[in-house]
Amino acid sequence: MTEELEEKGRSKKSKRPKVVVAPELASRFRSFWIVIAGLYLATVWLDGVGSTFPAKLTPRPWLYFSQIAALFVTAAPKVIDYRAEGWSCSERKWVEIDVRPWFHIDRDNKENRFQRALQFYRKNRTVMQALEDFVVKSNNASRNGSIGGVRFVSLRLSYPAAGERIAPYERLPLATYSGEQRHDWYWTPKPRRDERCGQHADPKDTADESDRPPSSPASKEKAKDKADDRESDP
Repeated sequence: MTEELEEKGRSKKSKRPKVVVAPELASRFRSFWIVIAGLYLATVWLDGVGSTFPAKLTPRPWLYFSQIAALFVTAAPKVIDYRAEGWSCSERKWVEIDVRPWFHIDRDNKENRFQRALQFYRKNRTVMQALEDFVVKSNNASRNGSIGGVRFVSLRLSYPAAGERIAPYERLPLATYSGEQRHDWYWTPKPRRDERCGQHADPKDTADESDRPPSSPASKEKAKDKADDRESDP
């Protein structure tokens, strides 16, 4: 019985017509993929030398898979670290808060959602306000002390010079860094902080030092802004 079934299977296979590709079609097919491969390699090379031509003309999926050459073209001069402060309702001052427990994915490295949100959306007020609400609610629900608002900060930390010893990463308190190393990107306005803390703002005191933009010159702030956009954060 088994032999008969095998014989029938062989006979059915033998009756199937063989697909023969015409030499002209095979040649065109081969030429097509050679052209595609050449265009891809040209895109990788142009992106690697810093050309903006591929970004302007090629589709986004094509560009995404062709940017591998530009990952490590130049070394970043600084590493960017983002931190958060909360406005303590009881102490009436800014205190550092650890947001890592509320961002569980990659919570202890630079790929956690808080770091990514600040890296890409620190200038987007809508996103920052949503992040503010989440951090305030998470902190107040954790019984770490009630806060009325947040202040999001970036730190620019220099790498050791070539040949110097590289110390293991250590998360130091925010207060240990100088003003030149930090930049305030977003903070909750005083009226909203007072409202959350259940206090009424004095009409004569609608703003304080924490509501004012950083005191460094505008040109310096623009330079820092460009630095955050340019420098990587491993």
